[in-house]
Amino acid sequence: MRKPIEKRFDLAAAVRSVVEQPATELTVAELVRAHSAVSCDGSDRRLRKWVDAFGTTSAWQLTSERLQVAAQAMLEHGYSPAAVNRDLSSLGSAYKWAGAKRICPRGFRSPTLGVPRFDEPIRRVHVDPAKVEALRHASLAHPDRRFGVFVALLIDTGARKSEILERRGREVDCARGEVLAPNTKNGTPRVLFFRPETGQLIRRVFGKLAPDRLLFEGREPGQPICYRRAWDGLRLEVGLPELHIHDLRHVKAASLLRAGVTIGVAAQVLGHDPAVLSRRYGHLETEALRRAQEQAWRTMTN
Repeated sequence: MRKPIEKRFDLAAAVRSVVEQPATELTVAELVRAHSAVSCDGSDRRLRKWVDAFGTTSAWQLTSERLQVAAQAMLEHGYSPAAVNRDLSSLGSAYKWAGAKRICPRGFRSPTLGVPRFDEPIRRVHVDPAKVEALRHASLAHPDRRFGVFVALLIDTGARKSEILERRGREVDCARGEVLAPNTKNGTPRVLFFRPETGQLIRRVFGKLAPDRLLFEGREPGQPICYRRAWDGLRLEVGLPELHIHDLRHVKAASLLRAGVTIGVAAQVLGHDPAVLSRRYGHLETEALRRAQEQAWRTMTN
């Protein structure tokens, strides 16, 4: 039976209070700093150049044309197309956050959406499996024992850094080897899977998980830690100086496809766009499909 409404309210007034909420006056610098303060996606360094160039400009008056001129200037001064695209996307994330917080003007459209992205070569990452295991084992020697858990989860799940750093105790199930990531980059919740050995490591490092506490809380209460320096030291230690944290997603994608998983399934595991994954690693799926077909042929002739 439907529960009766206990108290009547003025729906029209409630809608007006949201629609008519005035925009928050912010400069580009203020917007970027506010977004960086509540996110831990490593974008703060990429956003500095926008602050230097447009910091005193109203965040809502920055135009796509000005951003496009800046992007072209970056390209002409040695930035790679991929670097320019990432920097624009980082600024776009700050504007997207502002939209979700309802602090931008009504009908506002991020100026980054009007800037065409530059063509860039497809980045494929290959790391020897022995080196991946070296990352896992070497990370355990870090003074912060949680760093070893962080690296193990990245390797096992292929998750984005933020999807690991923002997790709370209640979202981790060591018995099932699962992490629930309710808020992901593409806006849909998903489950991350980790190995039994990683579950044992989580138990050793954290003991009993506090349900409401961040696993990787930093010095500021309620905010994730930044493991940038720890990662830089780790990759140098194991002889992978060019390896980025995000590259572990590429490593996971390649390992899934080499194991015979289809691109559609791999995309679901990684929370990735299947079209992008296909462009980057479609050749690996083709190899897996060929092996499956050859196996089927052998079965038919026996």
